[in-house]
Amino acid sequence: MRGRWRNVEDIQSEKAIMGNACNPKKVSMLTWFVLALTIIVLCPAPYAMAQEPSESAPVGQVAADSNKALPPSKEWYEEPTKNLFALALGGAIWPSLGNKEFGTTSATANRPGHVSSAGFAFETAYHRHIAHWERGDLYLGGEVGAFIFNNQGSGDTQPSTSPITGNLDARAWYAGPSIKFMMGQGRLKYFLGAGGGYYQLDLSESDEIPRPPCTNYGPCSETKRSLNKSAIGGYVSLGVDLAAFRTESGWVWRLRLEDKVHLVNFGSLDSFSPGAGNLSGPINVIQIGVVTGF
Repeated sequence: MRGRWRNVEDIQSEKAIMGNACNPKKVSMLTWFVLALTIIVLCPAPYAMAQEPSESAPVGQVAADSNKALPPSKEWYEEPTKNLFALALGGAIWPSLGNKEFGTTSATANRPGHVSSAGFAFETAYHRHIAHWERGDLYLGGEVGAFIFNNQGSGDTQPSTSPITGNLDARAWYAGPSIKFMMGQGRLKYFLGAGGGYYQLDLSESDEIPRPPCTNYGPCSETKRSLNKSAIGGYVSLGVDLAAFRTESGWVWRLRLEDKVHLVNFGSLDSFSPGAGNLSGPINVIQIGVVTGF
């Protein structure tokens, strides 16, 4: 009998143990514990994930390189755009031109002729990246531009037929090599520029005859006098580029704001108007443009 009771007690104790082990709360806690432990064991450390298996170095090499300085991050340097094309429009100020009194060819004009010191500027340019330094990138290229200055006031004459208006116009254009040193990272880049080359000045006075008696479809005018002068000059500039967008094909588009000062001396203008004196710079140009490149 005692043997039977002991067997019954053993069976009951085993059932109690199995019941406690199969408690849902305890099973749930044990399951989460095992799962967390498995994740910790199987997941690699963060520094191991950052390094590819093929890039792993032997222990001896790691110990030898531990005293060396870490290489600088590549985020500070962005591959520059190799080719840049620019098209810009703006205003030009030429104080020396506006101060000149050229007179008129008409004996009945009521005042001397003047050309406005404020005019219109146009420029197109191409530059290619040739060198990189820690402070920035150097570009070499060329530029072609022009200035247009119109008559400041009209000198009206009163012949017997109809009024005739005398207009003085000055046009200058330039072409030559130039350099730009681009600095800055990200969307905003600023630069210093310099260049030089050939400058051409065309100064003329013409009489515009209104209808009637002009019967042509276009304006009627007669050139009274003109002068062409050339010189070698140069410029310095300061500007900033703001990146707009990049196309899928790799073309970069930017907006540019630039202030440029041209230095040139065209010499005497006495052959155009006696007593006019010399005409020289500076010519200050402020322009807004579009830059694209690849």
